[in-house]
Amino acid sequence: MSSQVSPHTCWAAYITALLCVTAAAPLLNASTALGPFAKGCVLDVLATVVVYFFSLVSDNSSVYDPFWCVAPLWLGFYYKSHAPGGFWFYEPRETLCLLLMWAWAVRFFVGIPWEGWTTGLSTEDWRYAKFRGQLPRAGYWAFSLSSFHLTPSLLILAALAPVARVLLQGTAAPPLNIIDAVGVLVASGGIIIEGVADSQLARFRCSRRSERDTCTSGLWRWSRHPNYCGECVFWSGCLVLGVSSGAVSAEPALAIGAPLLWSFFRFASVPLMDARSLERRRGFDVVMQSVSPLLLWPPRHGHKRL
Repeated sequence: MSSQVSPHTCWAAYITALLCVTAAAPLLNASTALGPFAKGCVLDVLATVVVYFFSLVSDNSSVYDPFWCVAPLWLGFYYKSHAPGGFWFYEPRETLCLLLMWAWAVRFFVGIPWEGWTTGLSTEDWRYAKFRGQLPRAGYWAFSLSSFHLTPSLLILAALAPVARVLLQGTAAPPLNIIDAVGVLVASGGIIIEGVADSQLARFRCSRRSERDTCTSGLWRWSRHPNYCGECVFWSGCLVLGVSSGAVSAEPALAIGAPLLWSFFRFASVPLMDARSLERRRGFDVVMQSVSPLLLWPPRHGHKRL
């Protein structure tokens, strides 16, 4: 069983993590020859470990839950501070990237408010609880560090990489072009998809007759997990902005983040959520046969699509 966690502990975890990386940043700059992008990666891992420490002490892995939305905001300004022209120079493309990142994060914070900020945590995410029941305590917390803390942090860090390179260009950034417009539209579309999907699901939960009912209206008619689809679309749009800046052509490895996220959601998150829904939702086996697992796609009975 997980422990209850007060909102004061949740706030302390995030404030401590951000203060630690802010204090460590100048020390890292002085003590290593790593470039700013690599230093940001190190600091992100450090912040994740700090939050993990609070999860461990509180005996509740859900302390980490919104951190994957908090860390990119800090990293965005960290990378901006290392760009030619300095922190206070804002080139159009990097400004668009920062605005999109904040819109993405704020939508998450507002659309899916975390109880840790207000009332504290009274339960733990069911996915964590499932593994907690299968592993001894030491094994569970080692697994929690690798899978529930570091894995999502590193996935988002990989997806953030093209944006990081855009922010690091500063005054050296090339002019805006038509590909930037595509990137903004795709990223904005991802935010909208997530917001609409979450809103439709919330309305369905308020109006359903039974907790065993399955939402199959709106975007949920076209995808079993449209919120996951929107998340992947958002980071794909960020990748397009990295392409428009020339960063991806200079460093092709930057392109790996968005495909990794698509693969993670399709082959890890979707099967896990579907297995739970099969146990808890009436008729979900029929939904699985007709509704796309991830992509928004017209439903077809008897046909499974990605």
